[in-house]
Amino acid sequence: MGWIFRTARNRDGQAHALEAQAQEVAPAPAPLPPVAAEGLELALGAKLLDGWLSNRRQVLVPHTLNFRVLAPEESALLVDVMAAAAQGDGEVDPREARQLPLTLERLGAGEAETRRLEAALAEPQHLGQLLSRVEEAGLTTHAYAAALLAINRRGGVNRAFLDYVAQRLGLSAEVAGSLERRYRT
Repeated sequence: MGWIFRTARNRDGQAHALEAQAQEVAPAPAPLPPVAAEGLELALGAKLLDGWLSNRRQVLVPHTLNFRVLAPEESALLVDVMAAAAQGDGEVDPREARQLPLTLERLGAGEAETRRLEAALAEPQHLGQLLSRVEEAGLTTHAYAAALLAINRRGGVNRAFLDYVAQRLGLSAEVAGSLERRYRT
């Protein structure tokens, strides 16, 4: 039994066989020839560029619409866009009236935005002036996302409204499609 305990005594983190091997110095790896190094850099650069180009629409378009990080005037503008989108087909249907406050809450809006929405839904919005203000504020993609979240996209009039807004805000079909996929309801 003593031989079992002798081997167990060396279990203090020392591995004599490995330490002996570590003392032997291995030869340094040979450097790559300049042509191979350039080829490797080009291949790696091409792979990175290809990955970025295939993913750029997701990187360049905002991923989230969060009212907590927006300035109060930006939040108010986007709430007005949501109200205009809900009114775009001529009336605010009961489903939209129920969903809009819930959508605002989900997006991090507070009580001020909810009150603003109620007031904006009570009076017609001037879409031309509203979209001009959106462009001046640099919130074009945010406004399109807000409009998407405010209405039922399956209706023909609502679909035409969204197409008009995307065209008026200068959003490409790829960007609008990316936002529509991201903000499915």
